[in-house]
Amino acid sequence: MQSRSIVEKIVFNNRTLYSKFEKQKGELTPFLLKQHSNNEINLALPLIEKEMVNYFVIEYVQEDWKNFYALLQHLFKSLNIQEYTAYKNEKKELLQVFISKKSTPLDLAYKEIEDIKHLLSLKSKKSYKIFPNLNLPKNYNIISLPTQKI
Repeated sequence: MQSRSIVEKIVFNNRTLYSKFEKQKGELTPFLLKQHSNNEINLALPLIEKEMVNYFVIEYVQEDWKNFYALLQHLFKSLNIQEYTAYKNEKKELLQVFISKKSTPLDLAYKEIEDIKHLLSLKSKKSYKIFPNLNLPKNYNIISLPTQKI
């Protein structure tokens, strides 16, 4: 759950990162999910657990998100990626595309992400983020829960 103040200071590769997310013990409750969907709180989940990845996430924050999503759909078709789900957060103009990977080892996940990044860079000069990110510490590879499915 996102806090109003810095919760953790992480030093990684000569950089200092500050996290505002508190790790909560226990499961997500319907009450917390309702608060999140009403934009009262911001919930996030880790993408890396026990050196395994279950999802890749591509985030894009621009007004032309529909064009970028169409590009991703074409790219996924050429890469034979069929299990993905897109979400939109209207408040933040944020597109999130979750690619299901079902217990992929972390080293293989980073390789697959690099392949997707390379192909995206050939087609788009827009700014996007792909997670998990090798340039971030493992416990900093978290993703905000989406709010509205496309």
